[in-house]
Amino acid sequence: MKSSIPVKYVLYSHFGYHEPEDLKAWANGEGTPCNELDGVKFLAEHLNGLCDLLTSPAYEGVLVLFFAPGFAECLDGIAQGKKLDQLLAEYEKLRFADAVGQYIGTILQTHGELASRLRFVTPLDLYDIFGRMNWAVAKDLRWWFIGKSAAIRYDAPKIVEAVVRLRLLGTGVPVFRLDYDVLFRDDENKRLADLGMFKTVASCLRAYRLRMDEPSVANLLLSASYDTRALHSHDSVQTFGAWSGAFATRVFPALPIVPEKLPRAGISGASTQSPWDTYAIDVFDQALARRFYGLAPNGVSTKEVTGIGKIGAHPTVSVISGAMLCLSEGAILDLPPFSNFTLNVSWIDDHLKYCLHRELRHLTTIELKIEPLLSDAKLDPIMVQKSRAPITNLPSYVLGNYLPTLLWGTVVDAWITPSPLLKYRPEDLLPEHDRTEWHNIKRTGRSEAVLPSALQTALEKGSFIMAERLALREQLIISAMQRITEVRKQWANLTGDGKETFASVWAKGTVRSYFPELKEKCLGIAADGMPLEQDLTQSTDLNYFLHDDFLTLVDDALEYIEWTLNWPKIVQVVRSVEQGTVRTDMSWKPENQG
Repeated sequence: MKSSIPVKYVLYSHFGYHEPEDLKAWANGEGTPCNELDGVKFLAEHLNGLCDLLTSPAYEGVLVLFFAPGFAECLDGIAQGKKLDQLLAEYEKLRFADAVGQYIGTILQTHGELASRLRFVTPLDLYDIFGRMNWAVAKDLRWWFIGKSAAIRYDAPKIVEAVVRLRLLGTGVPVFRLDYDVLFRDDENKRLADLGMFKTVASCLRAYRLRMDEPSVANLLLSASYDTRALHSHDSVQTFGAWSGAFATRVFPALPIVPEKLPRAGISGASTQSPWDTYAIDVFDQALARRFYGLAPNGVSTKEVTGIGKIGAHPTVSVISGAMLCLSEGAILDLPPFSNFTLNVSWIDDHLKYCLHRELRHLTTIELKIEPLLSDAKLDPIMVQKSRAPITNLPSYVLGNYLPTLLWGTVVDAWITPSPLLKYRPEDLLPEHDRTEWHNIKRTGRSEAVLPSALQTALEKGSFIMAERLALREQLIISAMQRITEVRKQWANLTGDGKETFASVWAKGTVRSYFPELKEKCLGIAADGMPLEQDLTQSTDLNYFLHDDFLTLVDDALEYIEWTLNWPKIVQVVRSVEQGTVRTDMSWKPENQG
């Protein structure tokens, strides 16, 4: 069965705007009705522009919007063999998702063709796919799909994106992933025709087609960029606002800590209008931001291997999951998403996934400098704007949430990438020695990085035995402690003019001197009292409150190998469902359309 509407591309996003607050307000259907929920109203305000975008002649598209409440409960229920009506009876979150989904379906009927082009997907739609599975396989779904976490992480719904991609295999229709706060930016774009996204979509679609027409390209990943234009302006480059949305890695760790300006009243986070916004604007230091990112004194270029690019994702070169990330069909077949990682891990499904494909030799190894949209995975000329929500409790967020998330990202980066030079473009390296070394790096054969090497062996053998698992665990811990030591020293030196930064006090373990109210993960990287010059060599050298999370990260990396070996089963299950019966299928039609 073929689609009755023309489709050139699919956009995928996880819609999480105001979700927890709306669930509480809905109160099991006895509180605020769906049409008055803030999240629903926010989406409804963008529907006219969305309709313009998805129905643009010759560039027609579909948006798959995943609404995640009840995702974990649905997976647990499938593993326990529960029927759909049982799940709805037991879990309020699933009833909430169902109610919102049904209401969205009714308002779409007033927007013409948009009813067929906006697919509002809830966990209940996944039941139709995975609810048929054998218990021996289904019991592992939660572990593979969302890890051991009791709560849904911000990036957990990427497994649904994988399902969308698998269902579309063979159609030739690319899927572009973007964050909902890129597509829907409230007053910034809700009144704009096509939400101001047409040029971005058309350019990314052209970049994809260029690669499909190039026979030397096998698997691919590509993405657009966040908007860095303000960083080229003499007037705005000194401002916090110009940097706050320019890169996937946020600038908060580089903010100075100026004790006399700290808004103590804001630490509790009780105020809806946070004084921390004013604080960030007031104390921002461009020089510290550039050192954090490893950027040259002017513009957005890098000239040497330093900053976050050395220990993690290159700020201007690495692909971005929320900025039109696109994978080829081969890429989604070869590797599952990093959905089993329990913790929030920076760059887990864009930069790190790209590097893993590269180290497994899935990507093309020749340079294609044919034209700008075919030169690199990161499409520099195509920029999207991101509307990030304000932070009401900056110290708690940066020290207790964001920096640990970054740290875990740097660790996985060390496991996957054998040389930081691989994350740079040769034209961005000023020292001749670095350029020469870049060209001499091994790019064929078995990877020299610990995780892809072990994964390749497991794929070749079709197994991952306990002895191999234990040996790899030790290697992962050794590699991780070396990287954490490097991160600690780099961030400890992120100071200037007598000013400490959030990154430096966390690296040094001096958080209590500035924020005595904070505790646990906020307090620092290393165990209390460990000198900065001392290398970390074992997991017990970490802050006690980071220790268990670190071991979870190691276990999840080991489990990813098992997950990859089991991925073909999931592919078969997803692909076995009749085309046209799943809401994300191009040939699916709303019920009232027959």
